[in-house]
Amino acid sequence: LLLDEGIQIWGEKIINTTTQKEIFLTPPEKDILILLFERKKIEKKFLLENVLKLNKDIATKTIESHLTRIRKKLLKINSKIEIISKDNTVFLFI
Repeated sequence: LLLDEGIQIWGEKIINTTTQKEIFLTPPEKDILILLFERKKIEKKFLLENVLKLNKDIATKTIESHLTRIRKKLLKINSKIEIISKDNTVFLFI
C-alpha cells in the first residue's frame, strides 16, 4: 500500500523506499496509519471504537500512546509525514 511518495506499508512494515529504511508496525498502528492516510482527519473516539474496539466513554490515553509510537517510527525511517492531535481530532499532513 503506497501511502506517500516513497512511503509504503508492506505487510507489517512501513518502508521508506528512498532510503530503504523500514520498521515494523503493530496491527493497531498499521490500522490507524492506513485510516489516517485515507481520511487525513479522524476523531479519536472513532479510532477508539473502530480500531481499538474500546468504549468511547472510557477515559484513556491509549490513542495518544499509539500515535506517539507511530510518530517515532515515521521519524526512524526519515519520513516527513506529520501526525498532529488537536482536541479530539487527529490530522495527517504530508
